[in-house]
Amino acid sequence: MIDIQSVLAHYAIQGDILEISPFGGGHINDTFRVRTTVRKYLVQRINTEVFRNLEVMEINLQGLLSSNSGILVDHLRTSKGKYILVGADSAWKMQYLNQSTFAPSVADRIDIVREVAKGFGEFTFQNNGLQPDQFAETIPQFHHLHKRLEQLKDAVSSDPANRLLSCQELVDSVQAFEWINERMEALREILPKRVCHNDTKIDNILLSTHDSTFKYVIDLDTVGPGYVLYDFGDMLRTMLSPTTEGESDISKIHIREDFYYTIRSSFLDECGEILTKNEIDNLEFGGLYMTYIMGIRFLTDYLNGDVYYKVKTAQDNFVRARNQFRLLELLDEFVS
Repeated sequence: MIDIQSVLAHYAIQGDILEISPFGGGHINDTFRVRTTVRKYLVQRINTEVFRNLEVMEINLQGLLSSNSGILVDHLRTSKGKYILVGADSAWKMQYLNQSTFAPSVADRIDIVREVAKGFGEFTFQNNGLQPDQFAETIPQFHHLHKRLEQLKDAVSSDPANRLLSCQELVDSVQAFEWINERMEALREILPKRVCHNDTKIDNILLSTHDSTFKYVIDLDTVGPGYVLYDFGDMLRTMLSPTTEGESDISKIHIREDFYYTIRSSFLDECGEILTKNEIDNLEFGGLYMTYIMGIRFLTDYLNGDVYYKVKTAQDNFVRARNQFRLLELLDEFVS
C-alpha cells in the first residue's frame, strides 16, 4: 500500500487534505491527484527502474525551471530544497494542478492539434538560450536508435518469453527500415543539439478549459539534450492518425494530411526563426525516426515479456508495435 500521506509531509502544501486519487494513465510512472481545502496538486511516483539517475533529473529540473517563462507548471520543492524526494525504495515529485486546464488525450480536433504543436514550438523557442551540455539524458541513449536495435537483436536472439514466432513479421519490418538508422547517424554530424522535451505526446500539453488554447508544457522527466527532430517527430507519430497506440483495428490507422500541415505550420510559427535549414529540411524524417524507434521499443518489450511498459494483456505491446510499423509504412509513403 502506498503511503502518500507520508510523502506529502515533505512538501509545503496548502490546506487540509480532502482527497487523494489516481490520475491519468501513463505507461511508466504512477500519478495521484491531491485535493486540499485550498487547491489541487499532482504527486507522482517516479519509476526508478526506468529513471535510475535521479540526480540527473534533479539537475535538469533545476536548470529548466530556473528559466521558466510561464509555460511550465510550477513544481514544489521538498523541505530540503529539492524537486525530487528520494526515499529508501521510491522517489517522488510534486507539482501544482492548475485550475481550468486539461490535458487532451486524443488528437480528434484540428484546433487542439494546432495548440499542442504551438506549445511544443514555444517550448523549443523559449529554451533556445539553454546550453544542452549543461543537461544530461535522464535515460541514457533514450532516443539512440543504434542502442534500441541492439536491444531488439538481443531479445530476438534470447526470446525469453518464447514469443518470437508470433511476431516474426514485425521483426522483418524492422530490418526493412534499418536505413533510417543510417540516415540519422549522418544527420547527427550536421544537426545542432538542443534542450528538448523528448516526449511530445498530446497529453503532455495543458490547454485552457475555456477556449482550448495552449497554457503549459508538462511531464518534464525526459527533458535533456537532443535534436528538434525528436520533438517534432513524436508529434507526427502521435497526432497524424486518429488512433491511439493501442488501437485494436489496424485498418483505422491513416495519415490525416490536414493535421500534418497544421502541426508543421503551428510549430514553425513559434520556433522556425531559430531553427537551422538542416533542421527544417529534415523535420518530416523525425516522424519516421520516432515512429520506427517506438515500434522497436514496443516490440522489444513484447519479446522480453513486458518488463518495461505497463500492460493489461499479454498482447498489448504486440499491438502497440504492430500499429507503429503500420503507421511507419504510411508515413514513409506520405513524406516520400
